[in-house]
Amino acid sequence: MVQTAIKHILVIRLGSLPRVAMCVHALRGLVRDFPELRLTILTHSQWKPLFRGVEGLEFIFEDDVRYKGFVGRLRLWADVQRLKAEAIADLSATSLSRFVSFSFLPWRRKVARLKGVRLESKALTRKYRKEMVQQAPLSSRSRDLFAQLGLPFCMPAPVRRCRNAALPPIVEILAGEKRGNWVGIAPLSNHKGTCYPIPHAAELVRLLSSRYSKVFIFGKGEYQRQFCEGMQQLYPNVISAAERVSLDDTLDILTILDAVVSVDGDLLRLCSLVGTPVVSLWGATHPFLESNGYGQNPENAIQKKLACRPCSRDGRHRCLFGNYECMQSITPEEVFRRVKSVTGRG
Repeated sequence: MVQTAIKHILVIRLGSLPRVAMCVHALRGLVRDFPELRLTILTHSQWKPLFRGVEGLEFIFEDDVRYKGFVGRLRLWADVQRLKAEAIADLSATSLSRFVSFSFLPWRRKVARLKGVRLESKALTRKYRKEMVQQAPLSSRSRDLFAQLGLPFCMPAPVRRCRNAALPPIVEILAGEKRGNWVGIAPLSNHKGTCYPIPHAAELVRLLSSRYSKVFIFGKGEYQRQFCEGMQQLYPNVISAAERVSLDDTLDILTILDAVVSVDGDLLRLCSLVGTPVVSLWGATHPFLESNGYGQNPENAIQKKLACRPCSRDGRHRCLFGNYECMQSITPEEVFRRVKSVTGRG
């Protein structure tokens, strides 16, 4: 146990699920080395399940109805002051996090803020003279931020699954007793640059269902739900989890899967939280932009070497050539071979 003058710290982590999830690994290391440190997290209420592997956290939810509107933000500012935390770790660098952390300055409390992420992303995604260098993942950046506050620690080992654990209730409801190997797949995305083409995705589901006892297919939004339910109707051992289960239930399902195929998105980071190996598919984005998932094997990242890649931080930019070759050229057969290698069914 490391001694520190700081007894209470406010951690601000707003934003999307992947970015919140990638910071959880640093919090595990912080709590391990500073067990007496009081930690309050300012985040969105729907992301609370992401922190379930970290003990002793307190929460303030920025989407609380009391904090809506101008008066609500002032109320949030006042509640933060009442915490009497000695430091702020701003892992978001948004206008709201700046507003909250700025309120600490008059009292000369310590504030450390995440910087430089977007500038490094631009160097990787520009059209010409790309700087193909691995960015420090958000988990490591978070660790460095805590070190600035006088809270140094080593990153924890990746989560390892307990294979003999009892099946979560949601799994028993959806699939019954586990027999054989079970896998998952999240092939679609809201952005075309990170979305596996529908014909490829359908063929990959067919291949997986022919080899594995159960195939869980994940997605969010109406068109992804329709695809997932269509696959479930075609193959009796395919189970659609799209828009059917909570975030907590999704994490429970992932804990019992032997491997997951995922594009660059939510499921890749969720699997890293529970220690499930992922075969990841990369199109317009690149593992160098942030990470392939904490503790994931980089050899299981499937991508094509194209001069135009990466062209986007999140896949939302239109393809320069209009054909999205980065995703089109990843065949279902090569993905299937990699999954078999990961699960030992090759």
